[in-house]
Amino acid sequence: MAYTGKLKKFMDGKGFGFIENSDGSGDVFVHFSQLTNGSSDDMIVGTEMSFDIEEDARSGKTKATNVTLKDGGSGGYGGGYDSGKSKGKGKGKRDRYDPY
Repeated sequence: MAYTGKLKKFMDGKGFGFIENSDGSGDVFVHFSQLTNGSSDDMIVGTEMSFDIEEDARSGKTKATNVTLKDGGSGGYGGGYDSGKSKGKGKGKRDRYDPY
């Protein structure tokens, strides 16, 4: 891990964001799939990270790879089914399970 920085911006629905490189060389694109620990739920603005930088073969732009969250990172486990994100906004198109 040659670089460190903090997550500057993250687009939840898209799964990507930008890391503010602590060496002042500018922001670096990051996709949550490059995390070595944690999950997209751990991509919180201000989280410190260490990472490598490589050139994307398709776009020719630089991107962060081998990204490790320094402020914990849950490892992507826990929270159970749905993690409470739906907030009861289901469409009601399925039969509900009733054990009684």
